[in-house]
Amino acid sequence: MKLFKALFVVLSILLISCSKTTNTPLPITTKSEKALENYKRGYYEWGNHDGLKRWQYMNEALILDPDFILANLYINEPDPNKRKTYRDNAVNNKNNGTEAERIRVDIFLANREGNTNESIRLAQELVSKYPTSSEAYVDLGNAYNNIRNFEMAAKNYKIAAELDPNNVVAYWLLASHHINVYTGQTALPKKDRDENLGIKYVNKMIKLRPEAAVGYQIRGNVFRANSNFEEAKGWYEKALEKRSASNVAISGLLGVAAHNYLFNGELDKAQEYYDRAIEEGTTPTSKVSVANFKIQSFLFLDDYKGAINVCNKLLSDVNDYGFTEPGLYWAKAEFELRKFLAYAHDQNKKDAYSAILAREKYATKNLELIEADEIDKRNYTSTNKRMRAWYYILFGEYKKAEKELEDYKKIMLKVKSPDALDHYNAMLGMVGLFTGDGNKAIEYLGEEFDVENYPYYSYFRAVVLKGAGQDKLANDIFFQLSNYNFNDLGVSLVKSLAKKQLG
Repeated sequence: MKLFKALFVVLSILLISCSKTTNTPLPITTKSEKALENYKRGYYEWGNHDGLKRWQYMNEALILDPDFILANLYINEPDPNKRKTYRDNAVNNKNNGTEAERIRVDIFLANREGNTNESIRLAQELVSKYPTSSEAYVDLGNAYNNIRNFEMAAKNYKIAAELDPNNVVAYWLLASHHINVYTGQTALPKKDRDENLGIKYVNKMIKLRPEAAVGYQIRGNVFRANSNFEEAKGWYEKALEKRSASNVAISGLLGVAAHNYLFNGELDKAQEYYDRAIEEGTTPTSKVSVANFKIQSFLFLDDYKGAINVCNKLLSDVNDYGFTEPGLYWAKAEFELRKFLAYAHDQNKKDAYSAILAREKYATKNLELIEADEIDKRNYTSTNKRMRAWYYILFGEYKKAEKELEDYKKIMLKVKSPDALDHYNAMLGMVGLFTGDGNKAIEYLGEEFDVENYPYYSYFRAVVLKGAGQDKLANDIFFQLSNYNFNDLGVSLVKSLAKKQLG
């Protein structure tokens, strides 16, 4: 069917504002004005970090226009097969829209392949074609952020904010360089961070969107990072009020408040909030996200049996979360990974091996059901190799670990990204540490494995440094880990070890 195209223009991220800016919005192609309105609203909710509303509006846009390129690309669809269908639609139609749409689809493909150099090249092309587009500069900033080129990332985020002072995402990303904004973020090394500057950016977010909870949540994160848990509570309660007043899902925020109680030593309260967060989850994925945090809360306390008991209960409960079959296997693989780590750190080799095999079994079933392409298969195989290497390292079978790592390396050498071999190098460094090969350990556990970006590996780097007589640098890492008040899987395994290193 011949598509009748009407060309519309997307406003920048704060679509409701009436203020004048120098921003030239990127063009968007759709055959439905109502679909465009829904897309705009979904994009706005993206800036509010409201995943459910983002999905709802994007889904409405696609009902009205199934060929809507960017709605297909950016819908946060939880079902993996539906998600693949949407992404395929975006790829197949990318040349039926504007240059901006084609480039943004290609950026997505480059990122998925792990080709960061191509991602940067494409984002530079987007900026060259649309030099007054705030969104284009955010995309270029993200490309640099992925390779931890903070100077260039910040430069482009600042240009985005200058072009469109209402671009709340640009401020959010600038803040993420200096303070903890989200789990797994790319942050500056500690010596280069400016907490006051980070807070300035967050305050700008709150000023732009006083009704959104995310800014208040991040302010709470700052206090939590500094172990001021009581002050953090007030900010989290404010964020909960904002979400409740806006009739927005509160599951994720309840989980954040639970972390604060966990690190404040209010363990029963923390578990109460984790359970509430799971119950309040509006999607199966949101429930699993908090469930993983609940498991990790026991790992932080070295309560491995408690973590295993929670895993076993969740493996049963997850059947009622409403997942599609592939999603269900994905969730069970996530739980089995954590069960493996609990058994391994409790030095229960037999059950740890059973859990790592169970994780692999569920990952295999997921792969069989998701219409996997070559990248899915590559990621599946590389993850299995890395997990097995991890198992062998934790139980002292270093030759077997090195064999798995060599297989992993062969796969990752095909990924055109400067950090493609980071896990390989770090694990090989761990092997060197545990086999007494200090030179090997120092060679492979380099400066890139810092607390901000690789907290788990940073612990082993610190042990290597301490063995080499660099006590001051090692103790600084141990101190950072001991005071790392965010619920991260890697940190949950080494925080108590770091405290022991400090006595």
